[in-house]
Amino acid sequence: MTIRQHIPTWLKRLARICIYGALDAWDSLRGRREPMIPPRMTALIVGSGDFKRTGEEFLGHFIRECGLKPEHNVLEIGAGYGRMAVGLTPYISGGGSYDGIEIIDKAVTWCRDEISTRFPHFRFHHADLRNPYSNPEGSGIASHYHLPFADESFDFVFLTSVFSHMPPDEIDAYLTEISRVLKPGARSFITYYLLDDFALERIRQRRASQPFYHEFEGFLSTSGSTPENTIALPEGVIRQFYARHDMEIEEPIRYGAWSGREQYLSYQDVVIAHKRNCGESN
Repeated sequence: MTIRQHIPTWLKRLARICIYGALDAWDSLRGRREPMIPPRMTALIVGSGDFKRTGEEFLGHFIRECGLKPEHNVLEIGAGYGRMAVGLTPYISGGGSYDGIEIIDKAVTWCRDEISTRFPHFRFHHADLRNPYSNPEGSGIASHYHLPFADESFDFVFLTSVFSHMPPDEIDAYLTEISRVLKPGARSFITYYLLDDFALERIRQRRASQPFYHEFEGFLSTSGSTPENTIALPEGVIRQFYARHDMEIEEPIRYGAWSGREQYLSYQDVVIAHKRNCGESN
């Protein structure tokens, strides 16, 4: 177990607030805030360099692993303050478009003001949904949510660090909608914390970077009081969800660094899948 895992969540958050607040104040004094980069205090992110670098990193994954093209219509669920969207702005063009769904209203407003005003084909939509971790004041139920788009609207759908805060029933419902709005043959890119024998053993040995020590019905969490803080799900359950919603996982799953694997694509596990064409068998 690392020293970081012994530090209470509230204390880590307080430290981030103090550090980010000071850095934002220093940037303001120097007049050095970059366009489309949110204040650290607003988004509780590491900083402008990491914000941009992460978006650029994932754009590379989307192109290499999923065949993303500039003319594609792209949907992001969990757009946040636009970290991935900003990374996509130099690339999505030539008739392509981006739509982002986000449950935090002020994040949507920020993205519309900072990104959509510069790139009108980047659109942001608010979904008033409750999540005990990220949006406890929301009113809607995630498992009842329907994406505000027509069937087969998108060439590519992605979610990063979204399903890691949602229980299995909500993930199942979201995958229903993702499959509905994907064009036949189109791909999705979704990150998870997946539980297989390797990951479970590393957790048991206290050698995984995420402390999934709290057991709930159908998943593990890093928090006993707020399970949505960070959730890990059995890989077999996720495979069943994809099969049920006519989505074919493109093997192998790209396992992440979090569980201590020597080879990985990103920090979390990545599942890339495509919507089956008519007549394509399981």
